[in-house]
Amino acid sequence: MSNQPEVHRPGAFKLPNKKHKTGQHRSKGQIDRESRGKSDVKSLTARKNRSLSRAERRNLIKQQRSHKRSIYIENQRAEGGKNRAPFLTTVLSFDEKWNPARVVELLASADDQAKSTLNESGNIAYLTVPRFQSRYCFVCPNPLYTDNVLDCLKVSDTVLILWPLDSQLSNANELLMSTMMAHGLPATLHVVSGLPSNGKLRDHLRKGLGKLLERWSMDEEKLLKLDNPQECLQILRFISSMKKRRLFLQKHRPHIMVEKLEAGDVNTDICTLKISGYLRGPSLNVNRLIHIQGWGDFQMSMIEQHDDPHPLKDNKKSDMSEGTRIIANVDPDKQTSLQSEVIPNTMDVDQPDPDLPFTTDDKFKMPKMTKKVPKGTSEYQAAWIVDKDDDEENGEEEDSSEDESDEEMEESDTELQPREEVSESGDDADELASLETMSQAESFGNINMEIDMEEVEKYRQERENEQWPDEVETPRDVAARIRFQKYRGLKSFRTSTWDPKENLPIDYARIFKFSNFNRTKKIVFSELKEDETKEGEVALSGSYITVHILNVPTHFRETWNPNTPLIVYGLLPHENKMSVVNIVLKKHPTCRVPIKNKQTLIFHVGYRRFEANPIFSQHTNGDKFKMERFMPTEGAFCATVYAPIIFPPCPVLVFRKDQKGRTSLVASGAVLDLNPDRIVLKRIVLSGHPFKVNRRQAVVRYMFFNKEDIEWFKPIELYTPRGRRGHIKESLGTHGHMKCSFDQPLTVQDSVMMNLYKRIFPKWTYNPRVERPKITESGFLSVSQTSLNAEEKMDE
Repeated sequence: MSNQPEVHRPGAFKLPNKKHKTGQHRSKGQIDRESRGKSDVKSLTARKNRSLSRAERRNLIKQQRSHKRSIYIENQRAEGGKNRAPFLTTVLSFDEKWNPARVVELLASADDQAKSTLNESGNIAYLTVPRFQSRYCFVCPNPLYTDNVLDCLKVSDTVLILWPLDSQLSNANELLMSTMMAHGLPATLHVVSGLPSNGKLRDHLRKGLGKLLERWSMDEEKLLKLDNPQECLQILRFISSMKKRRLFLQKHRPHIMVEKLEAGDVNTDICTLKISGYLRGPSLNVNRLIHIQGWGDFQMSMIEQHDDPHPLKDNKKSDMSEGTRIIANVDPDKQTSLQSEVIPNTMDVDQPDPDLPFTTDDKFKMPKMTKKVPKGTSEYQAAWIVDKDDDEENGEEEDSSEDESDEEMEESDTELQPREEVSESGDDADELASLETMSQAESFGNINMEIDMEEVEKYRQERENEQWPDEVETPRDVAARIRFQKYRGLKSFRTSTWDPKENLPIDYARIFKFSNFNRTKKIVFSELKEDETKEGEVALSGSYITVHILNVPTHFRETWNPNTPLIVYGLLPHENKMSVVNIVLKKHPTCRVPIKNKQTLIFHVGYRRFEANPIFSQHTNGDKFKMERFMPTEGAFCATVYAPIIFPPCPVLVFRKDQKGRTSLVASGAVLDLNPDRIVLKRIVLSGHPFKVNRRQAVVRYMFFNKEDIEWFKPIELYTPRGRRGHIKESLGTHGHMKCSFDQPLTVQDSVMMNLYKRIFPKWTYNPRVERPKITESGFLSVSQTSLNAEEKMDE
């Protein structure tokens, strides 16, 4: 017998072990095979969150320090480096007890070694403080004139606001602060005077000031005091060392606050204007254009550079002074053209002749009318004789025109019968004679009454538009297929197609359009850095220069008020060309007046100020946008105007001017894009009344008044306010009754609607020369008007 143990051997019916089932998820091996060496999200997260070694932490800190240093050096180089212009600070006082000029004088008297000077007009105060190795420039715009304050804010490095101790702002200051916040503020300093050093009163006052700053979203910023020289020095140190929050306009547009203005080479109508001041922002290229606010764009001939009139250190060696020298001369081959519009080609069959509407003689000819006049009456005498038949015809025309709203008359594309005034005779003539003999006071009273009635009419139209949006009555004297022949129906406002190149107006032949706007914007901004290397063509930032501007109207020098700030901006390429600008706006809470579509408004778009008549539309997704007849009170909307090209981001403020010439803020926003292909559709709603209802069938009347109109609009879909959809089946009779079928049963209380659409375009009403309000007081609160004069201090 063998001693070896017996080994079990599987038989023929032995089955293999079961495989591991992963269920509905993948196994680890399958995940590894599909990833093919790619890193898992969990492993990446774990690697990021793991603790770094000492060497890795040092390397990371070194990279962050190097990045911050490169950004700081780039910003310093953009501002001019060591030779940068003085820090421009706008001083505003919301405390009635304090004059902003007095604040500047306290800052100037804080340091015994500081030197203060004034410009020729005494509006700009310069302060040199050797202790901080810094120079300061202070301007004090009058808060009564919003335009002056906005002009100073657009170019200031910092804004110093003196808040009232009792935390109470007047209505005018509330509106000014709201306007400033809507535009955007640079770096801000908050100052208060008279705050106790300790005690419960101090805590109570600080709590009130904190709530006031929190109201304007400034509660995180520090509140400084202005009571002694040490605190004034602290304010000066903050201005020079604080992080500047420069606006986009300041970073990408060279600008000069004009200190001196002269006119040379004076001809009859034009002259060469010489403006002097510190150049801020990027470098100024002499071959490009320059913009004068309120007057338009001009070309430059040359740029002169002068010695700094307010140096940090007095240069005792006169040999080192270079005096005045020409640093840039214009090159006629590289100079930018002033052409802002495209001249349409009259030989192109696809473009209508732009002169045709203006040279047609029939448009201005009055129709000849035959009248029965006594024998021997001359033509002049016959013009004053009123025929009875004419009165009756004119009355009928007035009745027919009153059936349509004012908006429909403005937007009508067909020539309807115009309104004509009914001639007075008999008692009416006596009343007219009595009106002519009224006193001047009574006539002014009637004018005020007419103005009030116009406002009441706007309120009434806005209320009607809210109750019955876009509803229009079908005219009886004109066929609907003729009156609304430019309108069309859409199966779906969102998905239906509309060709953006269809039936464009002649004004679209005068504008410019970019094939790729974003790419052009990148190229333009990249050229700003290349300008610094072009010697003989540019003036660098921080230098004190004199710019010679060509072909400026001679009366500009006479009409310019030295008490108002004058800012001159250098334009980027293409910014003088006209295009269609779309602006996203939101109505300001202080505006309670209805603003009608195509109403004349004043726009502050970046550095430009102009008048235009915008069209309002909804700000939604999609390729088509519905027109708004009035400015919406809630939510954002879009305004479309013809205006020069400006590269966003760019803040926008919109003002309206009342009958007395006063301006008030109505909306604020920013530039959306420059897209002429934006489709704005005007909608009109025709309504009818169900005459007979049989479940889903109904006989509708009062929508049309003849059979031909029903056949014309038969393909367009109908709907009811309760969501029923239907269509016209056939017309019944000849008086406008039609048989309609709907998808759900109707009731007699329902009304039947039909939507019609027409594309509209803005009006070419661009006017860059906006009349500014007459300044009865000083536009600048000059430092020289106060008791302590900076020049007298220097003499002492």
